[in-house]
Amino acid sequence: MTIASLLKKALIAQKAGDLKSAEEQYRHIRNTYPNHPDAHNLLGCLFMTQGKYSEAEQCIQKSIQIKSNIPFFYYHLGLVYAYQKQWKKAKDAFIKALKLKPSYIQSYNNLGIAYRNLHDYARAIATFRKGLQYDHSYNDLHCNLGGVYSIIGDSKKAINHLNIALKNAPKSSVYHREIAILYQRSNLFKMAEHHLLQAIKYNPDCVDSLNCYAVNLKNQGKLQEAYQRLNQVVAIKPDYWDVHGNILFLQHYMHEKSPSTIFQAHVDFGQHLMNQFATQEHKYHCNKDSQIRVGYVSPDFKRHSVAFFIESILRNHDCQTFEIFCYANVVQPDDLTKVFQSLNVKWRDIYDVPDSEVISQIKADQIDILIDLAGHSANNRMPLFAQKPAPIQITYLGYPNTSGLPSMDYRITDKAADSQCQIPFNTEKLLYMEPCFLCYTPPESPPIKKRPMTKPDSILFGSFNTLSKINDHVIEVWAEILKQLPHSKLLVKNKSITDPEIKADIQNRFQAYGIHETQLVFKAYIKNPKNHLSLYQTIDIALDTFPYNGTTTTFEALWMGIPVIGLVGETHVSRVTYSILNALGLTELIGCNETEYIQKAIQLAGDYQLLRNLNKHLRIMMQQSILTDAVTFTRKFEALIRQSLNHRL
Repeated sequence: MTIASLLKKALIAQKAGDLKSAEEQYRHIRNTYPNHPDAHNLLGCLFMTQGKYSEAEQCIQKSIQIKSNIPFFYYHLGLVYAYQKQWKKAKDAFIKALKLKPSYIQSYNNLGIAYRNLHDYARAIATFRKGLQYDHSYNDLHCNLGGVYSIIGDSKKAINHLNIALKNAPKSSVYHREIAILYQRSNLFKMAEHHLLQAIKYNPDCVDSLNCYAVNLKNQGKLQEAYQRLNQVVAIKPDYWDVHGNILFLQHYMHEKSPSTIFQAHVDFGQHLMNQFATQEHKYHCNKDSQIRVGYVSPDFKRHSVAFFIESILRNHDCQTFEIFCYANVVQPDDLTKVFQSLNVKWRDIYDVPDSEVISQIKADQIDILIDLAGHSANNRMPLFAQKPAPIQITYLGYPNTSGLPSMDYRITDKAADSQCQIPFNTEKLLYMEPCFLCYTPPESPPIKKRPMTKPDSILFGSFNTLSKINDHVIEVWAEILKQLPHSKLLVKNKSITDPEIKADIQNRFQAYGIHETQLVFKAYIKNPKNHLSLYQTIDIALDTFPYNGTTTTFEALWMGIPVIGLVGETHVSRVTYSILNALGLTELIGCNETEYIQKAIQLAGDYQLLRNLNKHLRIMMQQSILTDAVTFTRKFEALIRQSLNHRL
């Protein structure tokens, strides 16, 4: 039997799904003809399909060693690296494949993907475009090129290329999902919903499409539907960790979910995640005479709410005592990412890097304290923390609840946000930063304008919170305020209102509680931060949401001289505004129940002199408090994390 016949027989077995027989035959050919490159390459490809990447790499490297001028060998090697998210190695392999065969279209597509994941968007675009010169009908090139244009903000070109792909393959679940993601980034959630439903129609069990659809529903304020869809996803794929995180996070927006229910959900998931990994003991590298090595893990070292609060700490750490590392899981770096990179920190880009490699890096960096800044929010690395890569692990800032992980040692909060009665609802030991766990870094801001005289019944209330925080119960309470002040109005500003259908839906929700559209003012997403802050000066009083309070929006309003009426609840998520106002000595703006909340809003609306004084002095009060005193706050923060260290010494 010839080598060609033997290889054909093995390929037939592989295509038929008889992988054991195929592997035996490839091994027989390789042993009989050790210098035949195809046997090594095909065995490597078989290993690759089985997820045996180390064996696959060895086999394909052997085929290249025997015959180094075959483009397919380098292409397959690139795929092995790509499956392991080793993008630099994948890039080099695809480049070698293209040098040997410049018209190799699949190599252009995968090389472009490698550049995209290395955040080299210019080269990614050039590579996809070069591939299209050889075959303009290659749909994956159009789809991936559209995705990169979307990342860099060129929506017009992104839509053009994704529509070409869809025109050529109208039943592609992937292309429908990709164009939906583009529409979501443009805050056109109804358009996104149309394509996500098409994606699900053509592939009903695609967990990525179902998850994306659930997130889209959340952004429309359809919380119960989103919750049902997310649970549908984990029924299909129980180890889809990001979806578990979405389920946990979503429950904080849902008025009907009790604190005990939410806590138990975190505990159950934390244990479920821990069961997947064998926790290892780690050597403790720090001693009293050396620098303390602190690592911050976050996807939000970019223009994100978390950045407003972590920047003050990273800028002001005592670098004689602490050595700071930033493990950046940033999907789409931006100008603020560069600001973070310029600080006195050791920067580690961990986006799309497997947990095993990140853990090796953390160990090599000899981190003493590893601080999570994401919790169960988007693009978190909870599975990393479940594996306990550092001797002390702390969760802080980016999530309003316990992690639920037994491997997480501490959680940083304050006694206003988390009272003593909340200790049983945390799996971590609580560390208290008093008087408030937050320190705001204001962006470039417009000056405070002197307020004009406003009649009590023509007050303009405002909410800049995300739509998912504005549940029907919040609308019912706000509607009562507007009814009692029939000439007043409410300005609602968030990204979801960009979509006219969602705007109409919000109007209908208010109308169900007796509020006509004439009492509502809508403003959509404003990209320029300074213009966004300026809009606050058009309102008189900010109304906070509940049970999920604002954080950044509360700080922004106060910074712009706008008082915030809040409703304090039982748990952290509904006590953040109370914590902020407590630090300023303004707890009289907080209601303990809905009736008080309504009364305080109406009373403040009728007190012109108090409104004017608050408008004039709120920014000064902020500037003179620890809420913006970055140096003092950071010294207290350092003392707190050293306290966790001392407990281990």
